[in-house]
Amino acid sequence: MNKITIKSNLIFFKILILVSFSFLSLIRCTKPNVTNEKDSFLKDSIKNEEKKLDLNVRLNKEIESLEKDLDLSKNVSSMDGITIVLALYKFYSSIIKEGKESDKPEEQELAKKLEKKVINSQIKVLPKLRMIYYKLIKDKLWENDIDVKILNSSNKTLQLTGGIFASNKNIQDTQSMLHEALSLLRFKQIQYKWYSGDDEFTYYNLDSPKDSEIID
Repeated sequence: MNKITIKSNLIFFKILILVSFSFLSLIRCTKPNVTNEKDSFLKDSIKNEEKKLDLNVRLNKEIESLEKDLDLSKNVSSMDGITIVLALYKFYSSIIKEGKESDKPEEQELAKKLEKKVINSQIKVLPKLRMIYYKLIKDKLWENDIDVKILNSSNKTLQLTGGIFASNKNIQDTQSMLHEALSLLRFKQIQYKWYSGDDEFTYYNLDSPKDSEIID
């Protein structure tokens, strides 16, 4: 392998680390540091003071919020934005669980109501987040001669095409780096081709939940 190839590979894998890093913070931490327009909304939802509020009040507040707008993907245009939305769904999951485990029937019913709204929101939002993710990595990888396509009517298949994928090791390394991020976004398959006319290609099926299954 010559110096040019080594340099190209290093640049490519640095980009892969960049596009997957934001999601690793979500896996390890339920309260990521974020600094865009949704930052205050997320922090207000999970700050310690709010945990002291009556569960009934908190459930009603989240139900009201989703009744105003189920589409949490609006204005999301970055990896941080995607991470914030996924973290918010994790927060919804925790409060739904708390409500279901309550000994008060009213709170149990409110938890079920919130659960339905979160499910409807995820079904609407997750395909959009996958499309946003695709556009973000497409722009970054294009600079290094990697073509990215998103397939399937619900945006659940990601296809990467580039000469670097003539190497099985490069495919395995790429899959290892992207697996968790793609699973969080509920992708179902990722394909690797080393040129556009390649009829035989390597693919991985991801055992990710359905969009309708609440993120926990």
